Amino acid sequence: MTDRILPPLSTDQKKIVRKEILRFNHRLEQTGLFTDAALATLLDEHPRDEVTICTMRPNPPADETWIAGEANGLSGEELVAAARTGALWVSPRSAMTKNPRYKVVFDQLMGEFSRETGLPHLSADAAVLISSPNMGIFFHVDPAETMLWHVRGNKTVHVYPPREDIVTEAAMEAILLKETLSDLPWKASFADHGLPVPLKPGQAAFWPHHSPHRVVNGDDLNVSISVEFSSPQSMLTNSVFYTHGRMRRALGWAPKSRGVMQALAPASLLLARALKTWAPPAHNVERSPVRRFDVDLSAPGCVRWREGMAPDWAQVAKPAKAARKSTRRRTEERKAA
Repeated sequence: MTDRILPPLSTDQKKIVRKEILRFNHRLEQTGLFTDAALATLLDEHPRDEVTICTMRPNPPADETWIAGEANGLSGEELVAAARTGALWVSPRSAMTKNPRYKVVFDQLMGEFSRETGLPHLSADAAVLISSPNMGIFFHVDPAETMLWHVRGNKTVHVYPPREDIVTEAAMEAILLKETLSDLPWKASFADHGLPVPLKPGQAAFWPHHSPHRVVNGDDLNVSISVEFSSPQSMLTNSVFYTHGRMRRALGWAPKSRGVMQALAPASLLLARALKTWAPPAHNVERSPVRRFDVDLSAPGCVRWREGMAPDWAQVAKPAKAARKSTRRRTEERKAA
């Protein structure tokens, strides 16, 4: 495509990049890549084991995490329909960089963003987020530079300042060392410090590095692009946290990571690279979620809980009548035919 995705930013917008929450408009919807039909095709083309499928209670509390599930045998069209009417979060991971049609658009998007903001990116990745009405994302922080480009529906991003009383240096170190995932402990007092950023179709938001945030959808199907990228500045910042985290674990001591003089940061970068190569951390772990439900268009919220795995708040479907076939059984019969 040749038309601009990102209209020119104003002088005032450019002044607050990385300092405050930058809100801006875009034209992603005009690409035609985010209609129901286009999303169904994307889900059919994307490796199913790289599609995140989760659920949660409607209007979830900030400290409630996702519950993972599967959609074996469902077509992309059925999965989009389930997201529209159910209680699901469906995300083909890295779709914007792995699918050739979407990558063309993403490369243009990031090129225009870099030119307008003056922020070069060393690497970038993005997932397509397809989520049901009233779903959300729990309170967490990303180590990468993060922004959300919203395409369909209405949602609100609550962004919190990256202060020690909200996200500690020790917490950032653990995330960068991959000892934990990106979720953070929530305190009710944090609610007074969050800035709600409502997003309508064609709007986007980019917040300062290491700002914790959470998301709540409106009463409609939501489609967004979640972008993570690395810039020279974020790479240096993360290397300081990583190096200090290793020092804390090896020596029981680490200097402050926030506010480090930029002239000293390159030394941390070199040391972080050496540590990752020659002495990787012993407790570098990844967690694989347990799949607790199957997507079923006939179940409440399109979620059919597996035996004994429903949370206390869940509406559990009554035993199906003999005449009603489960999604899994229909799939098996379709394959057999």
